[in-house]
Amino acid sequence: MNIYPKKRWGQNFLIDPNILRKIVRTIDPKPGDTIIEVGAGKGALTQFLLDSKATIHAFEIDSDLIPALKDKFPNKINLTIHQADVLTFDYSQLFQLNQKVRIVGNIPYNITSPLLFKIFENSAHIKDVIFLVQKEIAQRICAKPDNKDYGILSVLSNYYGSPKMEFQVSPNVFRPIPKVVSSVISIHIKTQKDNIDFQKGLLKTIKTAFNKRRKTLKNSLSELINKGKINCPIDLNRRAETLTVDEFIKLTKWLFQRD
Repeated sequence: MNIYPKKRWGQNFLIDPNILRKIVRTIDPKPGDTIIEVGAGKGALTQFLLDSKATIHAFEIDSDLIPALKDKFPNKINLTIHQADVLTFDYSQLFQLNQKVRIVGNIPYNITSPLLFKIFENSAHIKDVIFLVQKEIAQRICAKPDNKDYGILSVLSNYYGSPKMEFQVSPNVFRPIPKVVSSVISIHIKTQKDNIDFQKGLLKTIKTAFNKRRKTLKNSLSELINKGKINCPIDLNRRAETLTVDEFIKLTKWLFQRD
């Protein structure tokens, strides 16, 4: 049965074995790794991952692709295929006490941001992320302050991890051929010292500041600033796009600490 890419799932299948090998070299999977592959598709990347002897959990939302995946990889003891939505799946069943999972895949544009938010929520259980994404969103993930691409995703990616642009990928290695260039990025997830309540406060600070990014912090954060609160460690006449991660941390502590 011929399987055609579906626009509703943002499917663009990667067909170039050389690029697949380059991605796998970036992932560098090892026996003993537990790897979650997002969007297994027709199993092109899955095959290379299985060869490493790592334990693979391949996720695919398209039910039409599941039979083909099972036919392609019969009796693979290190593979579990999940027909599931990665944005709603409960990953806790895959987490182990003394081992962090790795998350990889060719990610459609429309789920990249919400998937990263979910990863950051579960960062205590995740070692790293290696994604093939549109170049535009890769630039946002890796952006630094005082850059038009710098925003919520940039700050969170640098708070929870160390993002890196690995290499670019031509549209010509996909079918169908997209109209955009893609990039492979990696994010090494940091061990978090801040508690969950602080992380929620930080997220609220970042989102509120960037929701009105053209305004000064004094205006964009007005709903969070208690009247009479003084000695802010950050100049509130600045804009959100100028703040480093460390400055957002200082600002959050000032906003939510008890006077």
